[in-house]
Amino acid sequence: MSAVKSALLVPVAALTLLSCGGKLPTVRAQLDSPDAGVRIAAAKALGEARDPAAVMRLAEHLADSVPDVRKECAKALGKIGDARAAEPLAAFYDREKIEDVADAGARALVQLGDPAIQPFIGLTRSIRPSVRAGAARGLGKLGAREAVDPLIRLLDDQNGDVRIAAVFALRQIGDSRGIEAIAGKVQDNDADVESAAEKSLSGEGYQPELNRAKRIIRRVH
Repeated sequence: MSAVKSALLVPVAALTLLSCGGKLPTVRAQLDSPDAGVRIAAAKALGEARDPAAVMRLAEHLADSVPDVRKECAKALGKIGDARAAEPLAAFYDREKIEDVADAGARALVQLGDPAIQPFIGLTRSIRPSVRAGAARGLGKLGAREAVDPLIRLLDDQNGDVRIAAVFALRQIGDSRGIEAIAGKVQDNDADVESAAEKSLSGEGYQPELNRAKRIIRRVH
């Protein structure tokens, strides 16, 4: 039976197990099935059940050879919301090369809330620009004030997408140090970064910072 067919059939059996006596150990064991469809279905079922006992098993399968299994395990860990998943998900996000699979890891980290802040901060130093940018976006969504300094550092990143992500993350967080740092990017070598800085400071309550930045630029020139 193909993985797709298995993925369609097994959730019914898995969810039946969950509703009839809560036989979660049986579903956890299905994570080790040689059939990828069965592993996918088991991950989905464990996520829906919010099974904390499955956290470390799901984390192990973030290294599964099948991308869809990795993706479903990441999604399940986000739904369960256990702090123990933060570091494994961060490591997974840093190494995963398939964009939509990696994005599932980033979304799962955000779902964890505060336990994901320090792992995200660590990811701002990733060698991969896409990961640094994703970490910045995650920190912005979490409103992580403790991430202001690392995000300010990203404003000088060599990659324009990372700088833009840091601008909007600092705007979301709203800390005065971050807003002042954004003002310094109103004149950037990258027009897109400059535009992002202006846009982020054009909202209600931030016009003074934008005007001050423009006055500084006029004086310099």
